[in-house]
Amino acid sequence: MRFGVPLPQFGPHAAEADVAARIARVATTADRLGYDVLWTAEHLILPHEITTPYPYGDRFPFPTTAPILEVVSTLSYVAALTRRIRLSSSVMVLPYRHPVIFAKELATLDVLSGGRVLVGVAAGWLTEEFDMLGVPFRERGARMDEYLDVLRILWSEERVTFRGRFVQLEEAAFFPKPIQKPHPPIWIGGGRAAFERIVRAGNGWIAAPRPTVSELARDITELKALAERRYRDPVGIGVASGGAARSVDELLARLPELERAGVTIVSVPAIFWARTADHALDLLAEFAEKAGLAPGQGG
Repeated sequence: MRFGVPLPQFGPHAAEADVAARIARVATTADRLGYDVLWTAEHLILPHEITTPYPYGDRFPFPTTAPILEVVSTLSYVAALTRRIRLSSSVMVLPYRHPVIFAKELATLDVLSGGRVLVGVAAGWLTEEFDMLGVPFRERGARMDEYLDVLRILWSEERVTFRGRFVQLEEAAFFPKPIQKPHPPIWIGGGRAAFERIVRAGNGWIAAPRPTVSELARDITELKALAERRYRDPVGIGVASGGAARSVDELLARLPELERAGVTIVSVPAIFWARTADHALDLLAEFAEKAGLAPGQGG
């Protein structure tokens, strides 16, 4: 089992004047303590009032006027400050971007970080955001599937030819390739609707929040069964989840249950439990000690 840490790059955590220093402290502390993944979150632009139903709770978790720092820029910043921890997103909305630009950004980050990128993407849910970006909401699934194919080809093939609905490439040269071969791991977020996509094109599932571990376990069982029906080894599909815990001790108590359910990366959201920025660092250190993390030995 591995452990991830959300960075304070979104919502009220990113509204303070010292946000860069806060992000740096969380990233370097997590790297030093032996955590495995740094998570970021994404929205590019929000309406003043969201009318699309929020799929992961009663309401959107923070004011739409709260800052959300751009993901690749943030991860590039912390890549220069850390040595071994993986750099990821939970999640970036792949249909928002042209896949060639996205592939270039992440290939560059993988090269500059020494091969530490874990790609976290999803199809998106916020209708108003799609409208403001000029991307048809009804096309998001088709774009997601095609863009995933484009990413893998750009990252792995010497001469790139692709003839799709949204992207056409003829004998294209795309360099540098990522350090990780055949490409950085691709983890796909969402609910059960994402399972077919995960089995076809993903290395792991960034699970949508579930109120109980038993519900999460049910979903993981369904995902693994689908993989077997599609002749995919279910052991090769990882699962990331936060476990719906509200404190260090509660999460520690749930670890055996999460492991039995099939979770392979557990998020430790200390920034949400903490009273202050310094308290978040103390909570990360407390969890690392109690969970037996080896300083500097994750990855």
